Amino acid sequence: MDFENETLEKMEQKRIDYNSKYAAWYIRMSEEMRSEQHFAYSETLKKKSERIKNCMDIWLWDLYKNNKLLDLQKVNRCMNNRFCPNCRKFNLACAIHNLKVPLNNLLLDGYYPYLVTLTIPNVQGIELKRTIEKMNKSFKKLFGAYSYDLEGKTTKGFKDRLMGFEGALKVLEITYNEESNTYHPHFHCLFFSHEYDPSLFQKNIVGEYSDKRKSYNFYSLIDIQIMKLWTMYFKELRVNEKNYSNFKIEDCFIADIREMDSSGIVEVLKYTFKDTDIANYEVFKTIELAISNKRIRQGYGILYNLKLEDDADGEKLALDEFLTEMEVPSLLVIYEIKELLTSYKDYRKISRKKSHEDI
Repeated sequence: MDFENETLEKMEQKRIDYNSKYAAWYIRMSEEMRSEQHFAYSETLKKKSERIKNCMDIWLWDLYKNNKLLDLQKVNRCMNNRFCPNCRKFNLACAIHNLKVPLNNLLLDGYYPYLVTLTIPNVQGIELKRTIEKMNKSFKKLFGAYSYDLEGKTTKGFKDRLMGFEGALKVLEITYNEESNTYHPHFHCLFFSHEYDPSLFQKNIVGEYSDKRKSYNFYSLIDIQIMKLWTMYFKELRVNEKNYSNFKIEDCFIADIREMDSSGIVEVLKYTFKDTDIANYEVFKTIELAISNKRIRQGYGILYNLKLEDDADGEKLALDEFLTEMEVPSLLVIYEIKELLTSYKDYRKISRKKSHEDI
């Protein structure tokens, strides 16, 4: 990728706007945890503060002076993929890159990809951590209902399921409603199946009236089945034929499944929350406590061992296409982004890592 000057300016602005603020909040939270005698967690938070404050303070480049080219070799990152806006951007690019090959292989093997959204009602901050834990358990049961072999010895599968799924990728997103001071955790997912029946996806069943959109919601057959199962598992209701049949649509949490289009990967892998949602320290603390030591992205079934968090292969583009003449590079160490924007403003700045293509 090319680090355009405009891109670097935005990175620096995000560092200024958010990293110093989050660093101060980590220190504040660390002191609170220490006063409550959570000493180990207090030290962890203190280290997070130091790392996020110093993120991107050292850049190592190969300098090709004759070619007016800077080739990025390494940048010091805090690796805080939850809060640091720049690290989240790098992490998202790596996740998209790492998913491309297995996704393409699944398509070649005849799998159909489906985009699934699973929601629950908004919750208070004090309930967020427990709610996310409950959602994770409910999702595991939901995927099991659609993936277990119905002809085997296990009885965990849902025998009346409309189709089966062999793999899934689940990603947590949290939005914050400042007006009601509540949180909305929900899952964006990719489901994969060898089965495809277009009649299951026709959204022609009338649901509840939406005051926000001033219209009725319409659902498909598979929407309704997923909504029922998702809600019943979350509410810890026994899933049997009688309970399932008697469970009303109006009592369901909203869920949606549709065929995945070209933007599906980005839709699923997008950020866990928006920086603009972190309105104050209490929101920051609530989310930090809720997602600490939890996997934001997780694969199931045939995607169980999928690696998404880091650069999985380290592939690089060939250097030749960036050089106009052969040259032995010298090492350049940069400590501030603004130096790149002044002393090396006219240089082309690149990263040859393929995992950085989508930054």
